[in-house]
Amino acid sequence: MPTQSDRQDYQWRPNDNSVRTQLRYDLEAEHWTRAFKSAQMKQQSVSLGESLSIIGMVISLLASVIVLIVVVLVDLIKWVRS
Repeated sequence: MPTQSDRQDYQWRPNDNSVRTQLRYDLEAEHWTRAFKSAQMKQQSVSLGESLSIIGMVISLLASVIVLIVVVLVDLIKWVRS
């Protein structure tokens, strides 16, 4: 049986179909859905394959940028010399 403090903390919720009530319920449901999904994502561990694929993509991106910079510099040097 609830105690007196539990009764005082209870928030009365209207059970009507007004737009304001429905909007408030929708916003609250969206909040709790995001909260549960966030908590679930925090509990999931990242697999080794996912980690390696992300590291590989970052390394390949860096390599591509370095190659692009080298090509541009070489073309710039050729253009200045001619």
